[in-house]
Amino acid sequence: MKKIYLSLVTALIVGMGFSSCSDVDIPSAVTSDKVSDLNADVAGRNVTLKWINPTGAIGVNLYKTDALGEHLLIGKDSLFTSYLDKHVAINQDLIYTVKARYADGRVSDGQSVTKNVAYTANAKVGYLIPYNSVNDIEDDDEKAAATWFQKTYPNGVILTPADLDNLYPDEYSMIWIQIDRIGLAKGWNNLPSEFISNKAIAALKQYVQEGGNLLLTKQATQLSVAIGRISERFAPGIYSAGTGGVGTDNWTMQAVIGAGQSEPYDHRSHKAFEGLTINHDFAHETFGLEGPGMREDHNCMWDLNAYGLPQTSPNAGNVVKAFEGETNSTVLATWGHVEDYCCAGVVEFNPTANYAGRIIAIGLSAYEWEENGTTNTYQNNIERFTKNCIDYLK
Repeated sequence: MKKIYLSLVTALIVGMGFSSCSDVDIPSAVTSDKVSDLNADVAGRNVTLKWINPTGAIGVNLYKTDALGEHLLIGKDSLFTSYLDKHVAINQDLIYTVKARYADGRVSDGQSVTKNVAYTANAKVGYLIPYNSVNDIEDDDEKAAATWFQKTYPNGVILTPADLDNLYPDEYSMIWIQIDRIGLAKGWNNLPSEFISNKAIAALKQYVQEGGNLLLTKQATQLSVAIGRISERFAPGIYSAGTGGVGTDNWTMQAVIGAGQSEPYDHRSHKAFEGLTINHDFAHETFGLEGPGMREDHNCMWDLNAYGLPQTSPNAGNVVKAFEGETNSTVLATWGHVEDYCCAGVVEFNPTANYAGRIIAIGLSAYEWEENGTTNTYQNNIERFTKNCIDYLK
């Protein structure tokens, strides 16, 4: 009897086992509609993705697989239908995958697209203008500078507001910005709107933070504040934007800071001043920038006595050293006649932990590209000085 009972139990278990494998219908998994029409367009180093979301989705997850592996680019409860991936890695497969997300937690299978951006990075020098072309430039000094740049650097690039999405150090080793206008009010927020839009400021800031170098001349020196390289406290305070007048003297720059003091700082050997013609109007050597004639009055430089910096301290010694210490900079030049520490007309802002790039700012009124109606005696110095700075920064 016991054997019969065990046999029946065994048969029942075996029968149930077979039944669970073959006779019971398991509902198929609930599927989630995927995104559709995913495509990727390449422009330079940028990839633009676009797709169509399915009905009922509340968000998307976008993944990118590259040399670093797969990582999430976006994943929010928002129905993105496009994404701009800027400055992508070149010459390697990039796999983009988009998955739809639903309110009940479901995530669809992904739709993927692969791109390999064939590109040769070749760092060039750039000149950024707030116009669509050099021909559109209105100010004579700005136009003269841009025209000289094109002639001197045939492989250089005139950059316009349309290029702000592509300001990368491995493509542009340095960028020059020149603003020199009559009647322009003091303050970086009064600069041409094309330079101070949120997009422009963000692009320039990122460019310098990633190692790009800037040459900021005349009123453009104020962009050093706009991008956060120096604080508002240290904004250029010596400012003028007048029509100027006719002068009979020479306007020069002095590269020995504190030439008449017990501790001068001699920067004449800096690459910026290499090969410049020396002027002997003063007891000390200076470099001529503008000769007699009709001259505008456009300073945009630093009054070092205006910032409340200590005249003497264990770390400063004088306002020049104090300013340099506060801003991680080197004061390279001032007005030609100045022999004390009062002001800075040419400043080199050195790389910092947050700003890997270097900036040279030239705010001297004597740095004028087009002496109205007169051939500038020192035009060669203007051009050589500028080329020195560009070549040093690049």
